[in-house]
Amino acid sequence: MYAEYANEIELGQDYLYYEQGERFSDIPLPPAMNMILFACWIVISLIGFTVIFLAKNLVTGVVIIALPTFIGMVLKPTFGLCILMLVLPTGAGIGFNQTFSLDRAVGLALAVSFALNVLITRPGLRINNKAIWIMGLYTIWICLVSLAGTYLGLELMRAFTQFQLLVLILIVYWILETNSENTFQWALRAYVIGTLGTIALAFITGTAIRTLENASQTRYSATLGQAIDANMLAALTSTAFLAAVYLFASKKNIFWRTINLAAILFLPLMLLKIGSRGALIALAFTMLSPLLFIRQVARRPALAVLLLVTFLLTSIGSGLLIKGDGLERSVADRLTDVGYAKETIRYRMEPIKLAVKTMARKPTGTGYYSWFEQTGTLIWPHNDFFLVLGIYGIPGALLFICFMGILLLTIRRIPLGLEKIYVRAVLIFLIMMGLTIGQVFHKYYWVFLAFVMAGERIANIYTPSDDSESNGEYEDNPSTEYDFIYSDENITS
Repeated sequence: MYAEYANEIELGQDYLYYEQGERFSDIPLPPAMNMILFACWIVISLIGFTVIFLAKNLVTGVVIIALPTFIGMVLKPTFGLCILMLVLPTGAGIGFNQTFSLDRAVGLALAVSFALNVLITRPGLRINNKAIWIMGLYTIWICLVSLAGTYLGLELMRAFTQFQLLVLILIVYWILETNSENTFQWALRAYVIGTLGTIALAFITGTAIRTLENASQTRYSATLGQAIDANMLAALTSTAFLAAVYLFASKKNIFWRTINLAAILFLPLMLLKIGSRGALIALAFTMLSPLLFIRQVARRPALAVLLLVTFLLTSIGSGLLIKGDGLERSVADRLTDVGYAKETIRYRMEPIKLAVKTMARKPTGTGYYSWFEQTGTLIWPHNDFFLVLGIYGIPGALLFICFMGILLLTIRRIPLGLEKIYVRAVLIFLIMMGLTIGQVFHKYYWVFLAFVMAGERIANIYTPSDDSESNGEYEDNPSTEYDFIYSDENITS
């Protein structure tokens, strides 16, 4: 009798648990229907590209592609996130008169589809990650600082941009939290493919991919269409490389492993051609950072071996590229000239010193555009922390530090496995990259921080906690708990 009573209670709890967990934001459809819809979308998209490139009708082709894409984003937010990650590597390089870019259009479509999907599915999402709330406070403070700026209209536009970033990170986090763990990996696959595709198309078509023609250094600094910042392209390439390493290790599918292996071998060579020293140093430190955690390496030696092999392969490929004169002379000098590096450090230290002096004179910050008037310089600090400190003052810097601290604590709670190593690598890279450039205004920066926040849930699905295994805890594994309840020993007792 006691065993039957216990079974009824536990089965009831299990039913409620899985009833809540199955409320995905992706509208459930049969697998066959999903494949048919995806095939139809590919065919329609090919027709649209044919109209654009062969019939030379841009507007009609865009409408043909955009309409089914938007419908798919409403039905499947996972699909919407994959589209966002697919175009994110373009870095606003594809656009119209430098006012409206492809990634902005996809971001707007994602926001609208998000609102429509919420009305349809009403997924039960609780924003338990405190980092989201800290970013909300950070955004509010930016709005307050903008009100006191000299150029009110421009400052309010910048504050609205920060509000858009807040909405973006919330949407990305929402999609990752309200769908299965496959969403996490499919989005990263789309990002790797998008990075390889944009770089390949840029080489094939011979478009910009360099700085201005009259520039002294022929650094690769654009994807498609318009030139963008070389450091931004380096960051996009590096995050794609980290995603490729994670995907190569996590799944054994031959097709995807081939693509990820190509990315692992090719993207570091692209980094050398870009010539961003900050990105190269940050990526090298990131790849070697797991070796700093001796106890974790001892518990997972296979993961450490994988990272060392990857680092060795990329180093060999880079060495062969340099030895074979595969780099432009100016880029090679940039990477090897010590005197030039010292001059660059001196040049970049000036705005950092100005940020400290400005903070002492104006603790609440100068504002985004008022920074130039207040400091008399034409550049911002090449450092995330000092950039926030100078523009948004002490409160903004404290909120920024708090945000990063919460992410570090989140990673610390994650059980050791591939997901923990990946999200920790992403955060380490972004922090290290932030020492030499300011990236808090870029979309990719906040999108990948959303992946770091969602990594805790994904890791708990894929990797059981070592503490629960060693202590005999069963809370994270309902099936193990029921095996304990239904065991002969407990039924007898």
